[in-house]
Amino acid sequence: MSSEAFVKSYIDALNDAVQSRAFAPMVKRWFAEECTFHIYNEEHGLEATKRFWTHLLPVGENAPREVLQFPYKVQDGRVFCWRQLQGGNAPRPLYGLQETQFDDRTFISEIIIRSVQEKPEVDTDPRAATCRLGRIFLAFADAFNEFFISGDSDILTEWLSQDVRMVADSRFYNMGVIGPHNRINQNARFALEELEEGDDGVVVARVGFVNWGGLDKGVTPWRMRITPDEKIAELNVGLEI
Repeated sequence: MSSEAFVKSYIDALNDAVQSRAFAPMVKRWFAEECTFHIYNEEHGLEATKRFWTHLLPVGENAPREVLQFPYKVQDGRVFCWRQLQGGNAPRPLYGLQETQFDDRTFISEIIIRSVQEKPEVDTDPRAATCRLGRIFLAFADAFNEFFISGDSDILTEWLSQDVRMVADSRFYNMGVIGPHNRINQNARFALEELEEGDDGVVVARVGFVNWGGLDKGVTPWRMRITPDEKIAELNVGLEI
């Protein structure tokens, strides 16, 4: 089929799986055995960061989830930890690495979260969790878990600087790409808006979505590489809200 027909058919299958939550068979049908799925989002400023968390993360009592944080290093006002996300309709824990920068007033000025497919193995400084900054960070982690339950992002305001930078950089491989699909809001629906074909099976598209966590509309820029046997070998997804 043409690249446009392929992308439209994949989006139809994605919409069906979002509603049924049957992501494993959908991924096995559309993705190559060896594949990558990269999701990148960057927000600047307090209000933009809160908007992202409020609308794009599953929150509230109907989607209970929590993040367990394990600090392993504190250096130059920066707390390094590994994290375990559980709940939120995900069938297994999702792991990641997080860096949290504190400014001179102990407000958070930057958060960078990178996904990993398995539980991270890191060298841990036993003082990281009990030093002053480690304790402040763990208190923020508790506040974030309160936000997951209530959905009230104002809980986080007193922790963040006005110019906070938040980056979510997630890479998944092979059948691990099933994992991030579980984070898609069940009411969300996707539709192709624009498409350009490049060389070597590369397609650049703009895929809009509606009805995600109270967010009426957004756009996910895609860069997809399709194999000759019509499988997705690489999918890079951004976000515009």
